Amino acid sequence: MLDEINLLFLPHQKNKLIFYYQDVLEPVEPVVAPVDPTKPSTSTKSSKLLGPPTQYVRKKKLFITDGYSIPLREVAMYIIRLNTNRMLPEEGFNKDLFCGIIRADVGVVLSIQRIMETVFMEALVHYMPDPEEEDVSNFCEVKNLLLPGLRSFCSALRVCEEVCEQKNLFEDDMTILTQVPSPLEAREIAERQEDVLILEDRLKMWIKRVNEVLSESEQLRKESDCCGPQDELEYWKKRGAKFSQIVTHLREKEVQLTIQCLTLAKSKIIPIWKETDMKITYCFNEARDNAKYIQAMEHYCHSLYIGE
Repeated sequence: MLDEINLLFLPHQKNKLIFYYQDVLEPVEPVVAPVDPTKPSTSTKSSKLLGPPTQYVRKKKLFITDGYSIPLREVAMYIIRLNTNRMLPEEGFNKDLFCGIIRADVGVVLSIQRIMETVFMEALVHYMPDPEEEDVSNFCEVKNLLLPGLRSFCSALRVCEEVCEQKNLFEDDMTILTQVPSPLEAREIAERQEDVLILEDRLKMWIKRVNEVLSESEQLRKESDCCGPQDELEYWKKRGAKFSQIVTHLREKEVQLTIQCLTLAKSKIIPIWKETDMKITYCFNEARDNAKYIQAMEHYCHSLYIGE
């Protein structure tokens, strides 16, 4: 671990370190009972070669990872170095490093959004450069460009966090038609009444779930006195992303084959599904268009929140 930490201080080496502190499975050395030479051995030759089964125990451990190979389950600490062209000095190296903590129970996306808003944006708003040590000629210009960009980024993270929590409405733990190799076999399924009944119950459940989402979207929103244009923009972004996700799941093979089989069987539930499908398309287009129009004004609304 120390060798990897040292690489962060050297030029043209690592630009980040990620530490995880969480439970890991570690093998436990089996306790071998002493052999009594006076008793005959009952173990076979193969069992002697294989040995006792390996046992594992959970232990809290601090270790370095790349952030990809092992999922985060508890706490992560990151250290980021922006400039690797020179060696980190022994004194004042903290000026070149950015550190932070991400908790899995809070969520990676939400943690990043909070850090951006409460640390980096606050520091940028209240930062006063020293003219004797820093070039302040373009500081105001960079600040005025960076702050709105960070606000838009945090807004996108909030939308992402909420949409990621949405479940797949068409997920029912059944893979009835995924293995169907050709439309000919799908036609054969459509001719079997028992299979059609199963698919009809499935489609009824999907219609019910979609209608619940549609009814929630049609309800009047409760807005507080502090709501502003950013809240309106995020609402339509979330709504558009939600229906975009529904449309994506709707295009999956299992869903499409289910609808195709019921269409071939001339099921009475297909007209109801077509009406529901039209509502999904309408809500998706409405949210996408509204978000696009409101987003055109986002640039002019940043000053209301930044205070400049």
